[in-house]
Amino acid sequence: MEVLENMGEINNLKKILRELEYPRKKRLINDIKHIAKTFKHQGLQILVRPASCKACGYPFNQKGLTLKIPSKCPKCKEERIKWPSIKIEEA
Repeated sequence: MEVLENMGEINNLKKILRELEYPRKKRLINDIKHIAKTFKHQGLQILVRPASCKACGYPFNQKGLTLKIPSKCPKCKEERIKWPSIKIEEA
């Protein structure tokens, strides 16, 4: 939790995965969901900026704290995906 709060305004999940040396992205996503519940009790919330395609700019749909990391763009079929980012702010 402290790391997320101190990383700045917008945190890219790929950057968090590398800095905290997570073995798998699924574990990172589960931890962020758990932290979001804790933040809620503290009057904070995690906002998600969804993933997008680097080639064509296609924005992936994101509902709430879903945090899906797609592998391929459905529009242009490229695999260059900009991972979702999170931002912590007061509720």
